[in-house]
Amino acid sequence: MPALLASPFLTEDHLRLQQQVTTFTDSRIAPLAAEMKARGPHTDDQMRRALTETGWLGVLIGTEWGGLGLGHVAKTLILQAISRVSPAAGAILQASILGAAPIAEYGSAEMRRTWLPEIAAGRCWPTIAVTDPEQGSHVLGMKAAARRRGKHYVLTGEKVLVGNAGIADVHCVVARTGRPGKRRSLTAFLVEKDTPGLDIIPAPVNGLHGFSVDTLRLVKVRVPKSHVIGRVGDGLAVAQKASVVYGRLNLAAVALGVHQRMLEETARRVSTRKRYKGHLSDLDTVGHRIAEMKAGLMSAELAAYFSAYLLDQGTSCDPWLHYAKLTAHRAGAASSEQAKQLHGGHAAHTGSLIEQLRRDIDLIHAPAGPDDLQLKRLAESVLGPHRSQWSAQHAARPQTT
Repeated sequence: MPALLASPFLTEDHLRLQQQVTTFTDSRIAPLAAEMKARGPHTDDQMRRALTETGWLGVLIGTEWGGLGLGHVAKTLILQAISRVSPAAGAILQASILGAAPIAEYGSAEMRRTWLPEIAAGRCWPTIAVTDPEQGSHVLGMKAAARRRGKHYVLTGEKVLVGNAGIADVHCVVARTGRPGKRRSLTAFLVEKDTPGLDIIPAPVNGLHGFSVDTLRLVKVRVPKSHVIGRVGDGLAVAQKASVVYGRLNLAAVALGVHQRMLEETARRVSTRKRYKGHLSDLDTVGHRIAEMKAGLMSAELAAYFSAYLLDQGTSCDPWLHYAKLTAHRAGAASSEQAKQLHGGHAAHTGSLIEQLRRDIDLIHAPAGPDDLQLKRLAESVLGPHRSQWSAQHAARPQTT
């Protein structure tokens, strides 16, 4: 069992939870992880069933809806511990925690009553589908559109990089309902998986095997007005709040788990790899590289857990959320390079643990915005234009029952 994380942001309850998560991941997740990788790069339904047992899909859902209501520090801890054993399993869980955000943040009282208890119980796994094939982070430039037709909206277009698309029960889809470029030109909709005209197009990626980010194709998909999330025109806000408040920290947590395992595996190798009458770890240059990996992980953990703590305290903290994602990816990528140097040619062996971890950390870069986008937002926090903080609105959201 790995050493418990030392952090001023963890209470005794958090430490007990950490022990529970570690026990579960070692006994239930680890055996499934190898099988999942062997089956290929698509989201694994067996892992979904295992994760459903825990109730962790409802970690942020309030107890009034049947969730755990444990907060962002607990969520970060859970995702890090799972991702240390199986980065794909951590990615699966975080993607549907993210998918629940639009309903929790913008759903009507009726929508919350209908869907949140199902999600908290693991009977319904949601996704969020925002990104168009050609527009990327330029959300206002999306082409996917929704047209009002009586009591329904008709959605047509494609959404790419949709985590858990193949195992999800409902998709939170953002589409254009107004003039291009206008802030209130987008609207979010709940689209159930069996809706006619909705297809899942596999789109394998080169890491996180067992987790998929596939394409949703919508061809004249009809959804009732009651499936509008929030109000017509709230789509940009839905996408932004989910990405900033949930997505960045979720991905930082997964990166922490990958980084932690990469450090452990590399330290084990240099401590056991024979060199003359000693081991590789006897070399000062090797010790320096291990120290760089450890320092990077510590910095990333501080950023992520501090950001989570601020969210749980109801404090505005958008810059910290941008920083947490940026630091987690950059530190993990830097440690990936250190690990490559210390493993030598063995780091290139397809299927080796270190080769897999290096591919996994690469996939943390783009979701919820690449490093350059995080830097852009951090620059704006200093130089302007100054934006209202999504974390402030998250803290102020009324808990309507």
